[in-house]
Amino acid sequence: MNPRARHWTTLGILAASAVFAGGSFVLAKASVLAQLPFAIGESTWFIAAHNLAPRFAIGVLVLLALYRGRVLQLTRLEWNQAVFMAVASFAGCMLQTDGLQRTTAATTAFLTQFYVILIPLWWALMQRRRPSWSVLVPAMLVLAGVAELARVDWHTFRIGRGETEILLATGFFSLLLCSLNWPAFATNRAERTSAGMFLLETGLFAAVSVATCREPAHLFTPYISPGWLGLVLVVAVLGTTGPFVVNNHWQRFITPTEAGLVYSFGPVIAALLEVVLPARLASWTGIDYPNQPLTAVLITGGALILAANVLIQLWPQEKV
Repeated sequence: MNPRARHWTTLGILAASAVFAGGSFVLAKASVLAQLPFAIGESTWFIAAHNLAPRFAIGVLVLLALYRGRVLQLTRLEWNQAVFMAVASFAGCMLQTDGLQRTTAATTAFLTQFYVILIPLWWALMQRRRPSWSVLVPAMLVLAGVAELARVDWHTFRIGRGETEILLATGFFSLLLCSLNWPAFATNRAERTSAGMFLLETGLFAAVSVATCREPAHLFTPYISPGWLGLVLVVAVLGTTGPFVVNNHWQRFITPTEAGLVYSFGPVIAALLEVVLPARLASWTGIDYPNQPLTAVLITGGALILAANVLIQLWPQEKV
């Protein structure tokens, strides 16, 4: 495949990955709400870790089913990448999931997209040069678009614990995305580094679950709920395993900045699905999760994000 064809193929595949990841955000929110009745009196740290542990464990099982035991036969360089990604992802997921319980889903979606600014800044810092306007302008368009989608009310917006945790999580996620383009990891096999990362994160989340649990029975009671199990399974496959493996392999063929902008389609999908999906999930699982109204902000926000992605392809730019 010639470089130009590979570039556009990569953009298409990563956009599809962002669609699934964005859709899974609504399901992930529902899974946290479905877990609450089985974790009365527990801390938000426990709920976050206990919700995430089975998602990454399922990821390991899916990769073992697809690639058998060889998927865990990593080289030392692949383990180096797996450890870095696991630590960054673990910290980001814990902070984001805990913060999600303290602020709105809309604010979470908005603040998480700050990685479109952080990625070019990290990359420019590593290359010791300033990011160009061809990078910063599309990034600002994405932030404006997500702010519209998130219906951010600037009169009531504040930076509390939840918002601070999500901003810190975004920093870890931006480092994770940057690491996928590091030349030192270029020959690593995506399915094996992903499996190693999932295995390490399963252990980390399980350890935090046990360490923060106040009532041992709460480690097991959610598993009697078909609704919670179903949500966790779907999120694990469509929002964790699939996107991580796809992104780990394909992102190396474009710049980290382009990848960050493509991933910004996720909140668009999440906002669209919140118009129709929450009430259906609520009727199935018994949670309180109402639909969001369809408004003009969905069109405006989506148009700004689309414009940002078109602009970065048409505007001659440095490779950051």
